[in-house]
Amino acid sequence: MAVLNDTEALRKILNTVEFPASRDDVLAHAENAGASREILSALRAMPPATYAEADEVMRAVPTATATPGRRRPGG
Repeated sequence: MAVLNDTEALRKILNTVEFPASRDDVLAHAENAGASREILSALRAMPPATYAEADEVMRAVPTATATPGRRRPGG
């Protein structure tokens, strides 16, 4: 599973996404913004869902500081 270490870079990208957005919409936006492979891999690892805001995406992305049992959108 892809794990994201650079959460600040992802946050900057998410600040320019129009929400609500699907995982694929967020991924396409990140690709167009020139996101790193690490960010793109982490976004691909998110559950396919519609995310209401950037914080939901941040909670869904597997990060190096993730804690077990975290809630995911839609579940």
